[in-house]
Amino acid sequence: MTAFHDAAPAVFDWLRGLARDAEVWFPQPAGSANFNFERVDAHSQLSFEGYRPSIVPPVKRLLPAREVMFEFHKDADGRYAFQQKPDAGLRVLAGVRPCDLKGIAEMDVAFADGHADPLYLRRRANAAIVAYACPHPCDERCFCGSTGAIDFRGGADVFLTPDGLTPDGDALLIEAMTPRGEQMLANAGLKVCDDAKTIRERALARRPQPFGRQLKATPEALPAILAAAYDSPVWDKYAERCYSCTTCNLVCPTCYCFEVQDEFDLDGQSGCRTRTWDACMSPAFAEVTGGHNFRAETAARHRHRVKRKFEYLTDKYGMGSFCTGCGRCGRQCTVDIDIFDMVNDIVEQAGGNAR
Repeated sequence: MTAFHDAAPAVFDWLRGLARDAEVWFPQPAGSANFNFERVDAHSQLSFEGYRPSIVPPVKRLLPAREVMFEFHKDADGRYAFQQKPDAGLRVLAGVRPCDLKGIAEMDVAFADGHADPLYLRRRANAAIVAYACPHPCDERCFCGSTGAIDFRGGADVFLTPDGLTPDGDALLIEAMTPRGEQMLANAGLKVCDDAKTIRERALARRPQPFGRQLKATPEALPAILAAAYDSPVWDKYAERCYSCTTCNLVCPTCYCFEVQDEFDLDGQSGCRTRTWDACMSPAFAEVTGGHNFRAETAARHRHRVKRKFEYLTDKYGMGSFCTGCGRCGRQCTVDIDIFDMVNDIVEQAGGNAR
């Protein structure tokens, strides 16, 4: 695959050029301390500096908070006709960090499992990803180095690596990872590189070790530890101050639960089926007809969430931890509940370090 080595401004010009023909989304400042993936235009001020994980992960551009699955209406013969309006436009998600890249890959597997989800998978097939290798931890919350996400490269069409060698620190290695990436870079006007491996290895060698916070057990050890922690008092410890606001679910790059609802128009002859994000931390999430709630207690919902990220989905899909270590849940929590702390408390209760 082709590789280039050029200054960051040249890469940003390339992204602005792509934005003339497609939706290009890039993390841009939101308020004084946050970032969100926003649409790029000719005047967008793009930078890789000062980044911290966006409030909402980029995968949510492939899974809207609310979407119409299909519309329906009754025809003259009294039969219902159904129509889908697929969102199939090309979009480019640029500046995607490895933690979010791994999250997208895990969502790809989940939505292709069993009855494949055509809405998500159609968007994903029409989404190109330009990933960026973090040269240092985004902030004090991240622990992607401990979940195996920091070196993830799967699913990227183009991969950007800061070389860390130039005086101004803004030169990048630009690698095409897929045929689509090759096509995207074909007329970029970037300087060709014939020594990508050396630049990549130098960048890796300059990366701090350990990278970010460290869990006290490896992703491989955690399923067995959590399986033995069903009745742990740790769940109650964190439940005591939890509001069950579901923010942790809504900002997570691998939460994908949703609720389906039929909405009828006032004429009673037409309407649509919608789906909206749902959240396992919601008190009503596990409530069924008849009023029984399988996880009425806040502690039970915390247990389910942690075990799902580090045990259930790990065992089901064999992709390692479904927590990518992005730190969003702890960063956005009103009462400073962090899945990192919960997991480490469980490991300590089980006897300490299992790395």
